Amino acid sequence: MSTSLFTTSCLVNRCTRTAEYGRYCCGACAETMRRWLRDIEDHAATLDATPSRGGKNGRRIPGYGSRPPARLDVIAARDPRTVSHAIGPDDVDGDVRSILGTLTGLARWIAEEADDLRPTHTPTITSEATYLRGRIDWASTQPWIDELADDLRDLHHQVASLAGTTVSPVAPCPDCDGPLWPVGDDTTGVRCGHCGTAHDGLDLLRIGVRVVRRQAP
Repeated sequence: MSTSLFTTSCLVNRCTRTAEYGRYCCGACAETMRRWLRDIEDHAATLDATPSRGGKNGRRIPGYGSRPPARLDVIAARDPRTVSHAIGPDDVDGDVRSILGTLTGLARWIAEEADDLRPTHTPTITSEATYLRGRIDWASTQPWIDELADDLRDLHHQVASLAGTTVSPVAPCPDCDGPLWPVGDDTTGVRCGHCGTAHDGLDLLRIGVRVVRRQAP
């Protein structure tokens, strides 16, 4: 194995950190991918196809509404038959992906590369997200980890948007002003998306005080 593997920069998006020993991405980016998968699972469970009042185009004249009786984007995202990636000359960025279809496709890809046996039961969003989370560490040793990260980032953005959730960091990092993201299933710990520094305990209180002071007039 080439020694260059052990000195490479993190390949994920525009990360400027050094990849962990024997891997193609840093620990912070690997944790971010796990967080995206947790978020995808959580947001998918809250999706509601019922259209909101007024829709995105504002109030319509009574009797002349043309909105469908349900949110077609949510229906498409929940349908495993929806094509995960548009193919051909009509490919348009922003096409809705099937959540389950995309996760299953990624899980099959990883399983083939890792020579894993796939379960025979019908896949679910939870089963596929759980499998992928458990395989992020192994995938980080592969040179295509950036492709996996791109797919997870796109799906995460889509699902969060459909769920009406703002995808934003908790606060700026006290060390480098980078974005602090929750670590794990709650906010008892955060990790910087730039420098990779983790904060918990009293650090969180200090970060909160710092944010309040910044916002004070």
